[in-house]
Amino acid sequence: MELKKRFVDNGDGTVTDIETKLMWKQADSYQDSSKWVNWYKALEYIKELNLANFAGHNDWRVPNLEEAESLYDEDHVILDMDRMDIFISPAFSPGGGFTSWTTNELPHATAAIYYYRYGHANSNHKEDITKDSVRAVRYVEKREVAQGVLKKYPGFSNSPLPR
Repeated sequence: MELKKRFVDNGDGTVTDIETKLMWKQADSYQDSSKWVNWYKALEYIKELNLANFAGHNDWRVPNLEEAESLYDEDHVILDMDRMDIFISPAFSPGGGFTSWTTNELPHATAAIYYYRYGHANSNHKEDITKDSVRAVRYVEKREVAQGVLKKYPGFSNSPLPR
């Protein structure tokens, strides 16, 4: 799928990934605050987005490593805050950070971060602030997972009866 058609600018500060069915905040935490965040501050940033009901949604979250990695594409580039190339769709706002914290927690009080400059993950101590930011994400459709199965009609049982 061509990347330009894969990401849709929703015109409300969000970008929808048609392929993964994820909605991303167009700007990252650095762009919103002009500050780098550690892992704990990244969680607070997400909480604040939800309290503000950003773009009409209150289910924003930190991406997992696989979701963060899904944005990386060597064929498309925007400039980060250092005016260096980061490899994500031009549907996202330029001038942000070049990493994103993820929910993937690792041993010794570390968590995984994904580097959009280089296209790989690394770990960082959760309390460290070393030019890290977070890209908020949410599912396009509400999902409930029960026994590993995505429910078609959230809130209802898996009854075979017509709805």
